[in-house]
Amino acid sequence: MKLSKKSIIAAIASLTCAVVLSGCSGPFTKTAAVGYYKSERIDQEAAQIKALEDEANQKLQDAQMEFLKTVQENPNMTQEEFQQKQQEQMGKMQRLSQSYRMQIRQKVDAALDEICKEKKIDVVMENSTLQKSVLMGGTDITEDLIEKLK
Repeated sequence: MKLSKKSIIAAIASLTCAVVLSGCSGPFTKTAAVGYYKSERIDQEAAQIKALEDEANQKLQDAQMEFLKTVQENPNMTQEEFQQKQQEQMGKMQRLSQSYRMQIRQKVDAALDEICKEKKIDVVMENSTLQKSVLMGGTDITEDLIEKLK
C-alpha cells in the first residue's frame, strides 16, 4: 500500500487541526471576568473627582483672569507681543489641564485596581452613555468606584 504525498499531507493537516481544536476547549479554559463603570456617574458623584475638577476649573479661570489683567494693563502692546502672551497663556493652561487629568486618572486607576483585586475582575472597561463598550454581561462596578472615590 503506497500513500501519495497529498494523502500524507492531508493526514498531517487533519491531525494538527484535531490537536489544536481539542486544546482550545479543554478543562483549563477560563473566561475573563469583565467589569465596567459609567464614566458620567463617576464625574458627577465621586467626591474626589468632583473636588479635583472644581479645583482645576478654578485654577484655569484664575489663569484666564490673570491673562486678561495683563492685557488690560498693557494697552499699547503690539500684535506680536499679544500673540506671544496668548501662546504662553495657552501653554500654561494646557499644562495645568493635563496635570489635573493625570491626577484624576491616577486616582481612578488606583481605585479600580483595588476593586479588581477584591472582586477578582480581569478586565475593566469604561462604559459611557454615548458609546457603550459592554453591551451584555459584565459586572457594573460604578457604585464601588464611587464609594472608593469619596
